[in-house]
Amino acid sequence: MKNILKLSAIIMVLLTNFAAAQNDTTAWGRNSCFNKMYDTRTVTDIKGEIIKIESMVPMNGMSNGIHVTIKGIDQNYSVHLGPKWFMDKQSVMLREKDQISVKGSTVTFAGAPAIIAMEVTKGKEVLKLRDVNGYPVWSGGGRR
Repeated sequence: MKNILKLSAIIMVLLTNFAAAQNDTTAWGRNSCFNKMYDTRTVTDIKGEIIKIESMVPMNGMSNGIHVTIKGIDQNYSVHLGPKWFMDKQSVMLREKDQISVKGSTVTFAGAPAIIAMEVTKGKEVLKLRDVNGYPVWSGGGRR
């Protein structure tokens, strides 16, 4: 009986992980609750040094995303970049202590100010994350 319960639990975990992976494109997609937070009326530009890079799940049902904390001239900024699976494939590599510029939408996330990035510039390299309307490039931009 114990073996059947253990096997059932393992199967449930595997099925849950499989379902989450299948829904991840939708969870990070153009019409997801997270991406609908992007507001073209609140777009701003910031500059600073990356002081922290972390992987986090922004909302239930989403896979890990990459989040950076940037030390600006007068404050620290919380910046959401995009899904980890997308960021891992990019040629622009971000590291702590990098000096970057970020263009993105200022939002309130989990009760605190944050920026959902549209693009990140590091030296002469530009990492495009969203189009001018805020549609994520990993979900086909504005074509969907």
